[in-house]
Amino acid sequence: MKKKFISNSLKYIESKQSLTELDKKKLKYGLEGFYNLTTKFIVLITLAIIFNLMIELIILTSIYGLLRLYGFGLHAKKSWQCWITTIPIYIGGCFFIKYAILPTYITYIIWIFGFISFLLFAPADTKSRPLIHKEKRIRAKILSISIIIILFIINIFLKINIFLNATIYALTLESIVINPITYKLFNMPYNNYKVYKKYGLN
Repeated sequence: MKKKFISNSLKYIESKQSLTELDKKKLKYGLEGFYNLTTKFIVLITLAIIFNLMIELIILTSIYGLLRLYGFGLHAKKSWQCWITTIPIYIGGCFFIKYAILPTYITYIIWIFGFISFLLFAPADTKSRPLIHKEKRIRAKILSISIIIILFIINIFLKINIFLNATIYALTLESIVINPITYKLFNMPYNNYKVYKKYGLN
């Protein structure tokens, strides 16, 4: 199904304009990402509707997406790996968000853990998306930490359990995927920008 979608899409684009081999590779990569994202999104929405978790899913994806925007972090090497992690992480997370009641001291411990993690490890790049400019890395770190502080302040004033749980869960998840230990466990290179230092790109 995926191969057919990519093949047909490429044929249609080629019928409208000429493409170089490099253009084809870029388009293929983009179309594959779009297909994977769309199909996972449809499955997640379907499961969320079945289990009455739609509100939780929207809040979780919004907060996690916001944290990941500048924190970055590792990605699964293969599509099937992404599938078997995405579904339980998101749907399981939605159940946690809906029903969990955490002691206040636990939430503060997670906030501190998350803040320190972002301070030390964000932004965490990948081999396919190395953060080769120092200024961009500094900017991403400042913005990612600022987002955590803003979310913390919002939660203090909002005092809505579902929002607090979503923030805590997303923060924990993002702290894990930017940690160098996680990269090592999944046999993925960390601080990929360092490879480009010899070319004068830091």
